Amino acid sequence: MTPDADPLDVAVAAAWVTVHGARSGTPVGAGVYVAERHVLTCAHVLNAALGRPKKGQEPPADEELARVGLSRPAAPGQPLGGPVRLVSWEPPCDDPHSNRWDGDLALVEVAVPGAPVSFGETEPYRTLQTWHGTGAAGTQADVVVKARLGARWLMLNAEDGAFAVHEGFSGAPLWDREQGRAVGVVVSTEDGRPRSYGIAAGRVRAFLAVSGISPRPLGEGVGRREHERRRDLLEAVEDLWEQLTPGRAHRLGRRMAEELGLWHPPVTPAALVEAVLAHPRGGLALAHHTALTPLPADCDPGPLLTALAALGNRRLLLPAEYEELCRELGPAGHRELLAAAARCGCLVGVPLATVPDLSALVEHLEAHRPRDAVTVPHLLRAVEEAAARRGAAGAGLCGWSDTVAGRRGVPAGALEECRDSARDRAASVTGERRPVVRVRLVRAVRPEVYEYEIRAYDEADVQTGGWCADEPAPRDRLCHELAQAVEQLEERVAEVDVEFIVEDGDYERPVDRWPVPSAEAGPRAVGLDRPVVLRGRPMRRTALWQERWRHRDTAGRGPLVLRDREQAEKELPVRPDVACVILCCPVERRAPLVGICRQQGVPVVVWCRGEHGGSEETVLGPLVREDWPRRLLGGVRELRVAAGSDEGHPGANLALVWEDPRWSPAYWQGTLRPLGRAWGLGQGGGAA
Repeated sequence: MTPDADPLDVAVAAAWVTVHGARSGTPVGAGVYVAERHVLTCAHVLNAALGRPKKGQEPPADEELARVGLSRPAAPGQPLGGPVRLVSWEPPCDDPHSNRWDGDLALVEVAVPGAPVSFGETEPYRTLQTWHGTGAAGTQADVVVKARLGARWLMLNAEDGAFAVHEGFSGAPLWDREQGRAVGVVVSTEDGRPRSYGIAAGRVRAFLAVSGISPRPLGEGVGRREHERRRDLLEAVEDLWEQLTPGRAHRLGRRMAEELGLWHPPVTPAALVEAVLAHPRGGLALAHHTALTPLPADCDPGPLLTALAALGNRRLLLPAEYEELCRELGPAGHRELLAAAARCGCLVGVPLATVPDLSALVEHLEAHRPRDAVTVPHLLRAVEEAAARRGAAGAGLCGWSDTVAGRRGVPAGALEECRDSARDRAASVTGERRPVVRVRLVRAVRPEVYEYEIRAYDEADVQTGGWCADEPAPRDRLCHELAQAVEQLEERVAEVDVEFIVEDGDYERPVDRWPVPSAEAGPRAVGLDRPVVLRGRPMRRTALWQERWRHRDTAGRGPLVLRDREQAEKELPVRPDVACVILCCPVERRAPLVGICRQQGVPVVVWCRGEHGGSEETVLGPLVREDWPRRLLGGVRELRVAAGSDEGHPGANLALVWEDPRWSPAYWQGTLRPLGRAWGLGQGGGAA
């Protein structure tokens, strides 16, 4: 294996197997050692290797399997030969309840021993790694667990900017780098979307158990003290199990299966302990459900709780509570909670690289638990901060906090004080700010082909994402990426602004009419569904610009109508109170007037594009009176909606320069370079 980017992790490299076609020798997928001489893969991978239909049902004969080639990236030049025999086979079969299928697992015995991996559970919004079936460096795909689909499947989304899962990944283990174990197996992808699916670890472990194979214990390889703690836990569970009636033991196992998403309820103490250790929140779930289980009068759960505490599990949330938090936060929850935690001081000195996804962030906040019962935990403080910034829309998060705080015994007064502080900080944010997508149009290489960058910002004007083309790209591609950026923000908030930063000075370009794709309604002009404004290069006279902006709410300060350059040069230098200008002039006079307005620090300029100019005062009069700071953005959008597809309507040709000095293009860090699709964190972070 070449020492290139993103090589296989050492632990998984030793267990990785590449499956080759029987005739061509071409890699068709992957497998992984689950026992010393047993390799797990997908049934459809073996079908593909033999040239059979991928959903073929009949198990291949051992003579056929012998023609399948196996190799290990960790041992190049040392082929494993074909499988010795087929141990177990579950062909892919259509699931009548969904558009996916069930089964699709195969276990084969091989002649050469290998180092098996352990399989444990995962949780939503956890970032995992997998590689192409070849295991080659540079093929790493980072995927985020979007959701668990029952106990069987994991829905996976490719991380923005990441190498996507595609054909040839099937059978590859889904690797949790932080935990050092596999949490599933890649099984399928969706055509035309960066979405894939994996078979969950619980389903894999059940398949291995039916096959007579004991998967590698999760406790194997731990230190002596950790081994003793796990032994103490097993003994405590065995003592508790003996004191429970069969019915109560069954109910405890069923509750744990439902809570942890297990394929089968554990029916023995050893199976219960293994399920607890396999799940990141298993210990907390066992303590919780033990407390809910009616126990005999002489049964003391104390030794069990002591053994669980000795394992050092610092989790705060039950699996169901964590998943509810994910639903309340939504797809942009990681960035929202990250910003909230930073605002309330819960991430001081924490490198962002250590909290790359929502699961890791929540885990970090859970780990900082208060030493006394009256202090609100870091996680609840961050959630309350996020809820306060949402305003009325944060009621769901507040309800979630109330439930968790009640279970944890956090005093209601302490939580209410925390909530009031978060609301005070939210109220202190000056001015109404909405999330915004900014499009930097660097230049038009040729008609309808641009160099550009796109960045997304939250309500606090913290950059949450960015994208740039690695080469000049057509407008259709720009609009497609713009739609994705807007949709990502609109999953969390109702309204998003769009700002086009025009670096080439072409303010006549009708960017608000550019069509962006919509899955439901087809292409729609971007200005129909949200405010779209223009910006220029950074203002030179920053102090004057800011002074004019402050005057926008001064009583009696309506817009100034400019008709020619002579008027502009006479009035603007002596009127620093002018914050809004209406251009009412023919097209040939317009560019010089826009230039003078920007040179004089005027933050808001509005006119009608092209040959439609000259009647702006009549068209815009009702909108840009003295209350224009509150009415202009919405009014321009209403006129654009009224225009519809009528290019002769004044609303179809409105151009609006709106340059709020609370942000400037001078803050734009980084330059165009071939990043591909890369959404990152922070003003100067990975999205540069």
